[in-house]
Amino acid sequence: MVNSPSLRRPSAVLMAASLVGGLISVATATPATAADLTGDFNSTAIGSAPSGWSVTGAAGDTTVQNVPGTVDRSLQLRDTSTSAPVTASASFGTTASTVIAGFRLRAAQTSATIGVHLDGAGGHNVTLAMGTDGHLYTYNGTERVDLGTYTADCWYDMRIVADPATGTADIYIDGSRKAKRLAFRTATKSLSALQAGVSTADTGTAWLDDVRTTTESGPQGWPYLGQVGPRTALQIGTSKLLVGAETLDRDYTSEQAFAPYLGKLGATKVRLQGGWAKTEKTKGVYDWTWLDKIVDDASAKGLKPWIQLSYGNPIYSGGGGSGLGGVLPTSDEALKAWDAWVKAMVNRYKDRVTEWEIWNEPNLAGIPVADYTDFYVRTASLVRSAQPGAVVFGQEAGIDVSYAKNFLTLLSQKGKSELLGGFSYHPYNPNPDDAWTYEQVAKLKALVDQYAPGAVIRQGENGAPSAPGSFGALGDLDWTELSQSKWFLRRVLNDLGRDISTSVFSISDLHYPGKINSKGLLQTNTDKSIRYAKPSFYAVQTVASIFDSTLKPLPGYRWSATPGTSLTVQAFANRTSGRQVVGVWSGAGKPTETNSRTATDLTFTGGDFSDPVYVDVRTGAVYGVPAANWSVQGSTYTFKDIPVYDSPVLIADRSTVKF
Repeated sequence: MVNSPSLRRPSAVLMAASLVGGLISVATATPATAADLTGDFNSTAIGSAPSGWSVTGAAGDTTVQNVPGTVDRSLQLRDTSTSAPVTASASFGTTASTVIAGFRLRAAQTSATIGVHLDGAGGHNVTLAMGTDGHLYTYNGTERVDLGTYTADCWYDMRIVADPATGTADIYIDGSRKAKRLAFRTATKSLSALQAGVSTADTGTAWLDDVRTTTESGPQGWPYLGQVGPRTALQIGTSKLLVGAETLDRDYTSEQAFAPYLGKLGATKVRLQGGWAKTEKTKGVYDWTWLDKIVDDASAKGLKPWIQLSYGNPIYSGGGGSGLGGVLPTSDEALKAWDAWVKAMVNRYKDRVTEWEIWNEPNLAGIPVADYTDFYVRTASLVRSAQPGAVVFGQEAGIDVSYAKNFLTLLSQKGKSELLGGFSYHPYNPNPDDAWTYEQVAKLKALVDQYAPGAVIRQGENGAPSAPGSFGALGDLDWTELSQSKWFLRRVLNDLGRDISTSVFSISDLHYPGKINSKGLLQTNTDKSIRYAKPSFYAVQTVASIFDSTLKPLPGYRWSATPGTSLTVQAFANRTSGRQVVGVWSGAGKPTETNSRTATDLTFTGGDFSDPVYVDVRTGAVYGVPAANWSVQGSTYTFKDIPVYDSPVLIADRSTVKF
């Protein structure tokens, strides 16, 4: 690994925003420009009602309080009456655009009805509730839909995607889609507010927190078909998409916390760090309990673990560095202990793990390339002796072609090139489309092909923060959850379009001593528990669902565009049918904090589409492309007025998209 989001406000012409008790309430024109606005109640004084909210119930029943067992402030709704409800609502302005509402909800009991609603002129249009029977539920029109049980005093990460144009909604809980295309409870063509409350007939207490509303504009007049359906790793099977779960060896993240989300993401491999120092705390005694659980859980969820053999052990003199930037073990005693640990590790997990990586970012740690090469040969030989079919990766930070060339040359001179099964690089760059990056990757690939034919190239660690002031690479720049989502999507599609196996760093935020690295797809609390899935989690879910092993990249794809300034295009085709998926986005630098789109005419020479749809990968929304907006002559397809912005959109054959 190379060394709360800020809020951005779109133009006042498009929207008016007011800060209410730490939450941003947005009034949006129709059609609206999307605005990913987040907030909590931590700036409101304890015991006070949140300013800007409309509250019903007795005085003191709806106030900001510390949640029991935490130091976090949330909006508490306390109902002591069976004759009147307790509610709190905030307006985000009347909009006919799709509304994505995220929030966390917790009940003190399972015997009261706690509801959160998206409201329009007709009342409660979409409801997500906790019932008196201990069940979560929603509605499909007037029909109640059960969503499973819930537990008292437990936070639930909830998300509603509601489309007024079709009067339908999708429901997500803790990263899983629980229901899709549910009919609104009452008909409406617009939404305007979010309300939370405890029902009239019940007494009870609930807490609401991290309310996040986003208004998302689709192509005007195009039919909304629904959301891309998330698929688990088990459902997908194989793909070139990986996810990082690093630093568990140093307890900077919690596998117990993020495990429920891991398989839901849809990545089919996970990068782990082996943790010599964590496993061998007493000389010659290995405690594999922590790693057994992680490897077994990931395997059961359909993810193939990729384990890095890295970092030293301070119980040995000359045992090497035991963290980021650590040097190699050097003493005879430490090296013998390293050898023993590597052999024990491979023998223990070789039935579940076939890919290994040796050390973390040796070039950034200042390890001379000759020393790293010797260490690689020593360790890779041990791995192969225990597991002849293992794929062993060398590695570097950034794309240091000179370091890689020297490593490969020395490896060849030693007659050990056959030990190299892959090479991993970590290309941190604020511009995910940076041409220099891929020029260096091409040079790296040429070197690997020359010295170790058959070895693969992998992007092994790369991510962007979701907040300014984050620890680690790119942390000096001003990031939000919106720009993080765009960055991940552009970088991943650039890699997949070049047939590069690619990792998303990381599954959850990382808690270094006194510092937070906010590159996670999951927002964490101070105790490393999961607070909520960030927008980037759902965006990567969409990529995982579509870009599995059934698609292949189409290098050299021919296209033109008007206007064509600063466009990136990556094309793919289904391996069986030939039907295509073409990703398009604009931008020539770090992603922006606005979502203004440009109507763009696209021409694909050698296209293959039967029923084209438009997919906004960031939101997962799918729209039919009207007949008036596309035409075909032979194999040349022309698409008119396609809304393009600095986050990938797809022109895809409908057969390639899972709903």
